[in-house]
Amino acid sequence: MSADGGERAAFAERIRLQLKSRYRAARVEVDGERFALRVTGDGLDATLPLAPLQQAVLRDPAHTPALIARFVTGVETQLTPRAVGAFSVDRLVWCVRSRDYMRGIARASELLVRDMPADLVAFVAETLPASSMRGVPRGDWVAAGLQDAAVEAAVDRNTEQRFAHLAGRIRNAGRIPADGWRMAGDHMFQGSALLVPAVLAALAERAAGAVLLAVPDRGVVLALPSRLPSASVFDRRVTREWRESMNPCSHEILETDGVALRRRDPGNGRRAWVFPWLSQPWSDGGALDG
Repeated sequence: MSADGGERAAFAERIRLQLKSRYRAARVEVDGERFALRVTGDGLDATLPLAPLQQAVLRDPAHTPALIARFVTGVETQLTPRAVGAFSVDRLVWCVRSRDYMRGIARASELLVRDMPADLVAFVAETLPASSMRGVPRGDWVAAGLQDAAVEAAVDRNTEQRFAHLAGRIRNAGRIPADGWRMAGDHMFQGSALLVPAVLAALAERAAGAVLLAVPDRGVVLALPSRLPSASVFDRRVTREWRESMNPCSHEILETDGVALRRRDPGNGRRAWVFPWLSQPWSDGGALDG
């Protein structure tokens, strides 16, 4: 089996039919751009990359049926709809994706979103087992008697706590690599670090100036002090990683001074995006122990 576009499409369709026959209540669609399957349904929103499975099949074609069967059964946890129960904000965080991604979500209008610079947007999501998540519709917390403002404040806190260790690691970094930092410790929510004031502040502090940022993959944030010589080719690095990504997010370049986050504009002609809660003082408060 070759790995050209036609074979990839046929392979994706084969796996789609396998999943559809097993999970009849779910909607299974091929995401050709990401070479993945998008599975949605009641309480379910999962993206399943197919590249690892196809590579395994290419290496061992004699065991193709067994490899596919193992894949189909192995994603069962990710494709188990969230059980109905008491609503809790403890599992909610911001999830950063591209606007193109949002246009592919059938229930996008039901989500609580926060606009970001360039082509990025954040929405409230629930963390689930097996590196999965789901966008949480407003109806879930309305039924629990909660208001948007209370949920948004909880999501801010949870996201800050999730990346508190990252801010500490940045501040304590011994040196700045010539090509900057590559942060990839959170497969599903790494881009959400850009919504944490302490992370942006730590980057600008350690860089002693402005920092270029990008989210080429949902699990990768690239950061580079704008004063370094390699900043002139940062866009090429971002584009290459975005094109090669299994879960591409955005090839846009952002910039921060530690306070505001903006789309990079050499002509300084665009307004900066400022955190809506910056009127309140930020306190590290010992939260950066990681």
